[in-house]
Amino acid sequence: MTTHDSSVVPNPRQEVVAPPEQTGTVRTDHPETRTTATSATGPGDTGGTGIAAAGSRRLPWYAIEAVASVGTAVAFLAWSRTVDVDPLDRKGQVSGLAALQFRFAVVAIVLVTALVLAHRLLDPARRGRAVTVGCAVIAGLTTGLVAGGIDVALRGTEWGLWAGGGDYAWILDWIGRMTRGETVPNHYPPAIFWLIRGWAKVSDQSHAFAIKEIQLVGTALFGPAAYLAWRLVLRPVWALGIGVVAMLPFIEPVKPYPQITLVMLIPVLVRYLQTVRRTAGLDLRRTAGLGLAYGTGLGLLFLLYSGWFVWCAAGVAAAFLLLAPWRRAWAKVLLLATSTLAALLVVSWVHLRGLLAGTGGTADNYFYFDTDTEPAYVAMWRNDRPADAGPAWPPLGELGGVGLFTIGLVVGLGLALWFGWRRTVVVTVGLCAVSAWLLRMWLASEQWETLTVRLYPRTTMVLLYCLLILTGFGLLFGLTALRERLAARPDPAATPRTGVPFGIICIPLLLLLASAGSAMTDQYMPDSRRNSTGYFAWIAHTKWYPHGGTCSAYGRLHDCGRSDRSTSPAAGTPAPTSPTPVPADASQPAPAPSGTG
Repeated sequence: MTTHDSSVVPNPRQEVVAPPEQTGTVRTDHPETRTTATSATGPGDTGGTGIAAAGSRRLPWYAIEAVASVGTAVAFLAWSRTVDVDPLDRKGQVSGLAALQFRFAVVAIVLVTALVLAHRLLDPARRGRAVTVGCAVIAGLTTGLVAGGIDVALRGTEWGLWAGGGDYAWILDWIGRMTRGETVPNHYPPAIFWLIRGWAKVSDQSHAFAIKEIQLVGTALFGPAAYLAWRLVLRPVWALGIGVVAMLPFIEPVKPYPQITLVMLIPVLVRYLQTVRRTAGLDLRRTAGLGLAYGTGLGLLFLLYSGWFVWCAAGVAAAFLLLAPWRRAWAKVLLLATSTLAALLVVSWVHLRGLLAGTGGTADNYFYFDTDTEPAYVAMWRNDRPADAGPAWPPLGELGGVGLFTIGLVVGLGLALWFGWRRTVVVTVGLCAVSAWLLRMWLASEQWETLTVRLYPRTTMVLLYCLLILTGFGLLFGLTALRERLAARPDPAATPRTGVPFGIICIPLLLLLASAGSAMTDQYMPDSRRNSTGYFAWIAHTKWYPHGGTCSAYGRLHDCGRSDRSTSPAAGTPAPTSPTPVPADASQPAPAPSGTG
């Protein structure tokens, strides 16, 4: 298929090249040149769209993107610490939210102005670099706003969200045993233990208080992590528009490390399988080197949180078998797979051996709100915090009980399959979703007989993330095909249209990100209701410090929550904030499919 082919449906073996980063405009008159099916990246590959495909010449700019994105997120978090309100008073909460929105707007105006000026004053090459940095800044600003809101919610307390309770209770217990040189189970991903111990030592504070900074920084890094991971596959505009937008429902300030792993794992797997698909064009040395690199990266993600690997493993294996060029390069395919597995095993063995042991896995007999939810519903989840969920859950939809959001996801999935059913990203993400769906329904169908949950509600996140990503790519494929058709039939009488500055195009996106950030932050503002998300911050203010005989400064203004007996001195030892009798992710022997959730 050539650039002038008028077909609306692109060749399914041909990947679409995202809008080029070498321009600072969104073209409305003609599309960019596409790669052909016989390009060096191989059939079905998205080569040429992301950092990994661009080669070493792009690595310095990738580093600049990383610095810009992470720096913006951390800087906005630091700026939020100057917001002076009482977070336990609703008027103070609203004032804090508004202060953060004002600061977000100021940064957004400066950024949009800079991008518009770059469009007018710079040549195309420098203009494209400005767009690249601008996308990275927006990604960091998105979750810097959310982290700043959590910092406002925790203003004046040394505790982090949950105040060392719930899952953090046994995490802190295990860290204490590790510090004393005692043996602890190794079937839970150990990276969080290392992070808490390391930061507590560097900052000279207790392990329980060190959790607060890890929560804040982890939340701030959500946006940069998602954006930079998708940059391995996509160019900046689409890494922002697809990767960062799809990440929004998964920002989890209480325990940020599991969801950060998820939003990074999927694009890494897509990029890996793109490499698998073009193995025939690689020499043996590069094949082995790439396998070691991917295995090391996947191993590090496994140490951060391994549960997502369980849900996606079957889908990834199926995608590997389907996409690998067995006839042309079976030896190289096996070399790539072997080197990847070897590196993965070496890096993750400290944790993997615990999962493979007879005492690995999890019993997980904790039934809660989400386990009572209709199992085919994946649009939202409430965990065990169903406050304000309404009398009917899931919410009754308009079409056979299905809501418009789910219908939109189905339409997006249809677009992705129509325009790219043989493309690497569609095959990989789609099969990951199929794998998670089958495990979800199998485990949920057995909960009556076994009286165990086995973490199947965690598949909700995998399924929703995969559907959001496929919807984004469906729109990308559809828009590309539409531009190609319009370009193939030019109107001689039409007036050429000029490109729209990227700074103008990103205004509605910034509004969406600002609104989402405020909504998410508001959920975590202190709330004394035990079944609300805000209770995580409330107990951080009203739980008494182990060393001072009192609670936080703002907690003292509200009598340290004495009406809440779980944090009152009269109650003795504070009660846990959720009935989690054993580690929610790993503790007891369990059937192999549940893994670590």
